[in-house]
Amino acid sequence: MSGSLHVPVRLCVGCGTRAPQAALLRFVSAPDGTLALVTHGVPPGRSAYLHRQTGCWERFASRGGRLRSVGCNVDKPRRYTFVQELKAAEQSAMVR
Repeated sequence: MSGSLHVPVRLCVGCGTRAPQAALLRFVSAPDGTLALVTHGVPPGRSAYLHRQTGCWERFASRGGRLRSVGCNVDKPRRYTFVQELKAAEQSAMVR
């Protein structure tokens, strides 16, 4: 073995690029389709990741349809609401 540590890499659902998991925000989808930011712990279910950049958030909100990583359809209004919550959290320094 080389002795180097494995760094988990995840895909940003906003821009589609890969990044170390620690550099991304993680969120989950509830059964009703609402999205929730994961700030600590490991909630049950499938999750997706976004960069900590508003550009990625906006691209994510502008898309609609199936979000494969969470295994369900998330419509544009719910995506937009989630992005607004991310922006509010960023303002309160919860995200950064």
